Amino acid sequence: MIARRPPSALHPPRHQHGAALMVMLVILILGAVTIFVSALSSSAIPIARDKVTADALAKAKEALIGYAVSDSNRPGELPCPDFNNDGVVDITNDYSGSNCKNLIGWLPWKTLGLPELRDANGDHLWYAVANPFHANSSATLNSDTQTLYPTQMLTVIDGTTSATLESGVIAIVFSAGSVLSSETRSPNDNNATNAVQNYLEGKNAILNTVVFQTANDKLVPAPTLTVNDRLLTINYNALFPPVERRIARETKSCLDNYAASSSGKYPWVAPITDTAYQGAASTYFGRVPAWPVPSPDANVINFLSALTSLQSALTNYIASNSSTTRTALNNAGVALVYAAQTVAGNQPTSPAVSSATTTAAQNTGNQAQTLAQNPPATTVLNVQNLFASTISDLQQSLSDTSMQPIWPNGCIISFAPYWADWQSLLFYQVASGYQPGGSASCTVNTTCLTINGSGNTAAGNGSYRAAVLVARHPIPVGSPPALQVRNFSDPTTYLEGVNPHTILSTSFETYQQSDPQFQSVNDQVSCLDGNNNCK
Repeated sequence: MIARRPPSALHPPRHQHGAALMVMLVILILGAVTIFVSALSSSAIPIARDKVTADALAKAKEALIGYAVSDSNRPGELPCPDFNNDGVVDITNDYSGSNCKNLIGWLPWKTLGLPELRDANGDHLWYAVANPFHANSSATLNSDTQTLYPTQMLTVIDGTTSATLESGVIAIVFSAGSVLSSETRSPNDNNATNAVQNYLEGKNAILNTVVFQTANDKLVPAPTLTVNDRLLTINYNALFPPVERRIARETKSCLDNYAASSSGKYPWVAPITDTAYQGAASTYFGRVPAWPVPSPDANVINFLSALTSLQSALTNYIASNSSTTRTALNNAGVALVYAAQTVAGNQPTSPAVSSATTTAAQNTGNQAQTLAQNPPATTVLNVQNLFASTISDLQQSLSDTSMQPIWPNGCIISFAPYWADWQSLLFYQVASGYQPGGSASCTVNTTCLTINGSGNTAAGNGSYRAAVLVARHPIPVGSPPALQVRNFSDPTTYLEGVNPHTILSTSFETYQQSDPQFQSVNDQVSCLDGNNNCK
């Protein structure tokens, strides 16, 4: 008799089959997860590195724009590149005479007030600037600079096709990327001329070039010339709108502060065609006048300038008694005495400056010199009283004796070092009623000014006393599109839409950069109403 195997020996229980399958499934899942995580990690690493680099470039760009907007010498100016990699720009190490040693070098992160910026590779950023925009340049710096010096602006081309990607570039910040086989870098690199070819490649490594190229290191197969630099550009649309708002704001401040001490009234406007920017009676739209007192007499203009300079020098002396402010006060006193004597000897008629005025001015100038040279011999109050007497006497010669004869202290008009660069691009209108001799009132939506569009955020549309306009970068016109050519005597070559008042009206328009209308009307228009709503 044949013995039978127990049923369990012939057919294992079903739960053992299931357990084996589960183990195999877990192994497969773990393998798949491992592969997925490995792939994810390998892609996450370059993404994280790219973010480090992108963040550093963005911070550098923001800091450079902030530097340009706040520059006190030439708004829009950018620092020279850092030649010796110490993060600071100084005359000794980074200049050759009054020019930058190089127009490409390291980013001066300390000068920009930044923490130490490095890209994902651990290197400091590099930086290039167009020649007209570097510190100490003598180039005219305003909204038209790119069209005034087109061959000096920077251009970025495609690293593969050489097609132009962007022209008219003001500055570029670079991440040099990882070290290539032909490059040798050291933490002690301190000479941009020698080091540039160990950090940047291709056209980017050519000193003081104006043509740069994007990276082509991702191509397969790799090109003969590999460029792995990462670029971030600064162009007009990024840099100048905030600069233009600053210019408009400072001009508005001058005019509003002037009106505050002139019975609420604003000075006459300079005619569009007047290259001397002299205000003229019955002119309501034009350019900002060089002086609040219209006068064709050069001696009177020099006298007004000397008074304004002494006012500023005295204010600075009071704020800080130093050798610098004493010298400035002494020089201002000498200049005022000379200007007053010249006016007294030439007897101008527009306005007629009395002998009482010129005598008071000479006394003011002499006392200012005494105060500067021997402070105990006189007091600040003596000079202040004499100055006030001079201004009061001069006011009596004006057609509207409630108006001030000079700009308020700190006004940029005719005195800021950058005023000459901007005055042709600035336009101004005063509402009927707020001009010299006016009632200091206007009728809403009739004689008061109106500013429409998304760029005007002030309340009180239709009730403005004056307006300041900044003509921005020319807008291409025609077919094919070409930049509009400025004609000093024609406001339509500066302003767009309803803004060029060739036939006097009271309506203006202005738009935000994000507004589609900005592409056809880009003028910066600021309202003036004594700082009630137009802050």
